[in-house]
Amino acid sequence: MTDDKGVSDADAPLKEEEKSQKRDNDTVKGNADVAKTAVAAEEIIISSPSPSVSFSLLVFWVLPVLFLAIASHHVIDTKTPPKAIFPPNRQGMSVNLNTAGITTDSKSSSASREKPGKMMLKKKPKPPSPTPRRSPKPSPLPTAHTNWPTSYREAVETIQERNRKIPRIGTSRQGSGNGPTSSKKETGKRPSSTPTRSKKKPDNGINRDPMRKQYEDRIDKFREEYQNDPENVFKAIKLADSLRLYDVSYHDGGTKQPEALETYEKVIQMTVAKREKMIEEGKETDKSLAATTNVNDEVMMDYTQKSVDGLLCSLYTAKGKVFFMSNMFERAVESYSKCLEIAPLYLDALSSRGSSEIILGNYEAAGQDLMRTIENDTQNLFNDAYTGLARILQAKENVLPEGWAPIIQKLDDLIPSLEGMISSVPGEDGRKVVANTLNRLHHVMFTYHDVKTKDTTEAWEHLTRSYKHKMSALPAWQSGFEKQKITQTMQIFHRGFWPSDVGSKSEVPVFIVGFVRSGSTLLERVLDAHPNIVGTGEDSVFNGKLDRIRNEIVEASVLGDPSKLAETVERQANMVVSEMKERWEMIEANTAKAPEAEAGAESAEPRRFVDKMLNNYYNIGFIHMLFPKALILHVIREPMDTIFSAYKHEFPPGTLDYTSDFSSLAELYHSYRDLMDHWDKELPGRVTHVRYEDLVHDMPGMAKSIIQATGLEWHDDVLSFHKKKHAVNTLSTTQVRKGIYKHSLQSWRKYEEQLQPLVDLIGDRVDPNRETTLPGYVKPEPVEEAAE
Repeated sequence: MTDDKGVSDADAPLKEEEKSQKRDNDTVKGNADVAKTAVAAEEIIISSPSPSVSFSLLVFWVLPVLFLAIASHHVIDTKTPPKAIFPPNRQGMSVNLNTAGITTDSKSSSASREKPGKMMLKKKPKPPSPTPRRSPKPSPLPTAHTNWPTSYREAVETIQERNRKIPRIGTSRQGSGNGPTSSKKETGKRPSSTPTRSKKKPDNGINRDPMRKQYEDRIDKFREEYQNDPENVFKAIKLADSLRLYDVSYHDGGTKQPEALETYEKVIQMTVAKREKMIEEGKETDKSLAATTNVNDEVMMDYTQKSVDGLLCSLYTAKGKVFFMSNMFERAVESYSKCLEIAPLYLDALSSRGSSEIILGNYEAAGQDLMRTIENDTQNLFNDAYTGLARILQAKENVLPEGWAPIIQKLDDLIPSLEGMISSVPGEDGRKVVANTLNRLHHVMFTYHDVKTKDTTEAWEHLTRSYKHKMSALPAWQSGFEKQKITQTMQIFHRGFWPSDVGSKSEVPVFIVGFVRSGSTLLERVLDAHPNIVGTGEDSVFNGKLDRIRNEIVEASVLGDPSKLAETVERQANMVVSEMKERWEMIEANTAKAPEAEAGAESAEPRRFVDKMLNNYYNIGFIHMLFPKALILHVIREPMDTIFSAYKHEFPPGTLDYTSDFSSLAELYHSYRDLMDHWDKELPGRVTHVRYEDLVHDMPGMAKSIIQATGLEWHDDVLSFHKKKHAVNTLSTTQVRKGIYKHSLQSWRKYEEQLQPLVDLIGDRVDPNRETTLPGYVKPEPVEEAAE
């Protein structure tokens, strides 16, 4: 089954390449780890407003010591096993990046799986918050770049000169003003989103991330090969697949999606033409070179071995996954369906179509696809179908005629079988495949007992076993790294950092930030229900461009010319707004309209775009620099409800995998609270806080205050947000369609005894310590809150 990232086992041919490329992994890993700390240190130097004593110590003493330590004092930790970007069977299947010629590396940086490095510094930074209980034997922290610059004094003098020329903002950080949409300059057309063919590219942070550079280099290589031989189907497929896998790995606003779709379409046209010619000549189109009995058996086969029908099915499925990642879910269903017209039981397409139907709210169709998947998946390759079925049953049980019964019957047989074989599976990778499968299946059983039988003891037992398997397949949590990361951020962004008269006047972007599972989807749906506001989801254009934005700002800052800095910031802000609009236009053109919308007037032109990349709470400093007038909404939910919801949910691969462990989850939450406290201190009033509980208990009052904060006029459709036909690709897909529901409030109390160790780790932060700060909002009396 395809998940949020559109990854499947069908992406994993060419396994021979993987063996030959493993020799390069250690080198790439080390470069990635070293580069990360170099970037952080470089940002601290360039961003510091003046060379204080501590800064001088950093520049003239600490960094040279670090440079020498690289050569003489630090040893790479080789005990922790490497982890691939896409762990085997993570989505009920396995993935091999060698399909696109990418050398997989366990610790290389990735936008979707950011991992700290493997080198230990002898001295750790002082933690900014009470230290949660640590995992045993934490992995060490990264060290500095081996190619660190030596002209530190010159850098300090440049910064001093810049500070003398650029006036600074005072202590007030209100600036959440309301006003009209941006000017033409703000939303002017940018260059085509199709990647440039020029060898010289803007610095998007690629050099900092060796794995990402490998992606880009391979894409360039495959593009050149395809352009030199445009009739070669397999060269076109290499290019298209490499573009798609990049998009899976890096959430940069979908920069590679248009070219991927265009390339898949071209190769599909060539393959259809070949198939039609074979049919005219009376030749069979369903016979593979491996003598398979039918097309359905070709899912895992190499492209070069597939039959023409099998090749066409795989191409329609791959193209559907790009549509899925692009939030064009109707088009994804259409592409999967074209495959299924050729081979009705091609399970990769069948399970992927079920995933898309869930997001579209078509639960009955989704249930049929996913039930057919598990009934025909004799090799247990698509076990995420069980997860999809559990989501459907949790939302609307009567959609499936037999309810939970057939699913539980299958799992009662499958789980013990897998538990019994895991220890005897040869090879670490094989055991990880089984462990990740058991993680998903036990999680389905947890959902069944949590929502159906209400047996909390049995539910907790399955949740515990689920995460025991999950954590066994992950590298050890690197305790302290999250604290170090937010400490560096706080050192860079402080009062005096932001120059005055710099930044776009645009109020077009609306940013939603917060901890995961805090109610952000509900807030986005409320905003999106307004005819002039568009929710763009979690594939953030701003976040994807952040490396480029940072690099451009740094280069302009060291020039010491205030006008150049202001011009650079304005240009980068306009680029973000322009790409937000272009991305919306592309999705809008490929999205089916609801009947009532088609019968009415033309849709209104968007004046606000909502960016719901929650972890942008790390980047509020840059958001404020680019968009000092843009609305930043911080959604807050009762802490233990938030934390337990994060603990019991499965996330796409990345740092959030570690929400399945109490100590790492507590560290992530404390770091988040530390950083939000920092922003409130350094930019008082800049972030608008929105309590989830207030949304639930007082939707009319909150909704009006939220729309007022955007600077737009009220529209009555906002209160009918749950009726709007809008595809929502988040873990809250099925919940948000129900409208307002209160059963999730204090839901952690069912498991209060089991969660007591986590409560102890959170400490006094079980109190949210923040109230809604929407201008003009008055909270109702508690008597009204209690009404059901």
